[in-house]
Amino acid sequence: MLQHAAPRDPRSLFEIDEHLVGLMDRVEEEAGEGQEVSAELVEELNEYIAAFHAKVDRIAGYLRWQESIALICGTEADRLSARKKAAEGRVTRLKGMLQHFMLSRDLKRLEGERASIGLQQNSAASLVVDDPLKIGECYFERTIGFTKTELQELVYQLPDGDLRKGLEAQLKTEGWQVNGSAVRAAIVNGVPVEGARLVKGHHIRLR
Repeated sequence: MLQHAAPRDPRSLFEIDEHLVGLMDRVEEEAGEGQEVSAELVEELNEYIAAFHAKVDRIAGYLRWQESIALICGTEADRLSARKKAAEGRVTRLKGMLQHFMLSRDLKRLEGERASIGLQQNSAASLVVDDPLKIGECYFERTIGFTKTELQELVYQLPDGDLRKGLEAQLKTEGWQVNGSAVRAAIVNGVPVEGARLVKGHHIRLR
């Protein structure tokens, strides 16, 4: 036997709350006069409670639905991100293999029936450091943090003091890195930098 669902209350949850305020005011008025709450008012309160619970259930169901959608989308996003990373890795590896194949055979283009693969030279040269030990120290840099007090001491007491010894100790520590921009600029401007060179690489282009 089919069961008919209870009709939905067209009033919003907030409208039902306002109705409850009015009902409770009437209850207080009748109770304040020393009378029993009328059967009609009790029935109205019962109707409110039924309508209120129906609204709460629907809102709770909607929240759970949205939470499940968010969870599914988050899981799907993680899955798609992993697939994207894997696909990008396959693209990089295949392009590297194609580049090696074409360079080793001095090929500029591979022609197919509907597409072609070209080997083009990069517009900008890449910096290749063959031996960092041969690069001048003026091209090395490192980020060092100072407090305001230390900086003031550096300015006023640099000729001598503990700060100078500390800076000298920093010069002896590891972690210094080549400033690629400075090396590149020097080479572009015709200044020879031993241990470094600019090389124009190639990239694969599909047509």
